[in-house]
Amino acid sequence: MILPLSYYGQPVLRKPAEPVTVFDDELRTLARDMIDTMHAESGIGLAGPQIGKSLRIFVMEIPPDMDENDQGGRANPFLNGPLVVVNPKIRDLAPKTEVMEEGCLSIPDIRGNVTRPLSLTLDYQDLDGKPLSLKLSFLAARCALHENDHLDGILFLDHLSQVKRLAIKGKLRKLKEQFAS
Repeated sequence: MILPLSYYGQPVLRKPAEPVTVFDDELRTLARDMIDTMHAESGIGLAGPQIGKSLRIFVMEIPPDMDENDQGGRANPFLNGPLVVVNPKIRDLAPKTEVMEEGCLSIPDIRGNVTRPLSLTLDYQDLDGKPLSLKLSFLAARCALHENDHLDGILFLDHLSQVKRLAIKGKLRKLKEQFAS
């Protein structure tokens, strides 16, 4: 089922999400619906708050043709299909960073350059509550950080330069007026 998105200006996007404590069929259905919604919106990631659920869950899927390392090969060949991440913790952020333009399904038509580490370790639980760990790099690391930010009430806008934030102030005001409730 495709779920309605939460948009810039809606309070759920700025509220830290609650840990998932119940691993059941309802959570599996939510994850499946989040994946369907991410695909329908042509996104590569979607976090609980973006569909109005203040829960520490996100989904992500990096298409193989976008999952490149510096040599043009697959950066994360173990990522095949959607990944469901529950109660994530990010550690071992690489000192080396990369600047890349980001956008967000909850902030349509606005993009900006964000500096993020090139790799990280993602500790999380699967839909059964089993603890897992992945080393992610390049776009997958960026996506995990972007989605994890949503779980902390942080938007990619918060990482933009002051000059860029001033430049998009009018667009953000219009979005807030259009979607705030």
